[in-house]
Amino acid sequence: MLWYKLKTWYGGEEALVKEIRRTVPPYLYDDVFVIYNERNLRRQQRSVIELEPLFKGCVFLTCEGTESLFRRLEKIPAISRLIATGYLSMFPLMEQDARFLETISGKEHVVRLSYVLRESVDSDYCRIYGPLEYLLDGIEKIRFSSRFAKVHKNLWGEDTVIPLGILLDVDVNEKALYQGTEVMTEPLKADHYTVLEVRKDETGRNTYRVRETVTMIPRGERAEKMELREEQKKVHMAV
Repeated sequence: MLWYKLKTWYGGEEALVKEIRRTVPPYLYDDVFVIYNERNLRRQQRSVIELEPLFKGCVFLTCEGTESLFRRLEKIPAISRLIATGYLSMFPLMEQDARFLETISGKEHVVRLSYVLRESVDSDYCRIYGPLEYLLDGIEKIRFSSRFAKVHKNLWGEDTVIPLGILLDVDVNEKALYQGTEVMTEPLKADHYTVLEVRKDETGRNTYRVRETVTMIPRGERAEKMELREEQKKVHMAV
């Protein structure tokens, strides 16, 4: 599957998606969409989770081929005007960029909140779950009070800043507003987590260092493995 980035003006993303879906035959492309990002906007000591475009002014299109699609797009008056005036440009994505975007946004094209769970208020160590795990080497800063991490990633040949929303341990199992609807935040279901060390350097700036990735064993499976080890120990002692 080929990925293309359609660059337009900020605020015009969904209008472009609708125009393509309305005028381009569906057999010419697989999907056209905006990648959204969950942001945890704290208001009055409460989580208010909103969706915003991860990349301003960017629409993504996937397809098997491009020649007939490009010719079709250029014949659509609204789109041809955008191309002619410079308000729309199309770029193919490298395979590694496409894989990365697909990994962090999933089939719903939404980058979910990452969980940053501190072992204690005074601890230098955090457990990281979620999309932030794929960007740990690009962290510039984590704002715990503002619930976001500012990270850098090389995409389409340039340094790209990505603001990722986070949930802290105090936010889990609490009421939150999600797109205007009241929900309960739940612990992330994951089979592993990454331990991140957060320390200040000589200038007072935070530094971030990955210590280890831990695989979590489901409770039932953990009990079975413990029983197996006990049986193996008994056999060994008997021998």
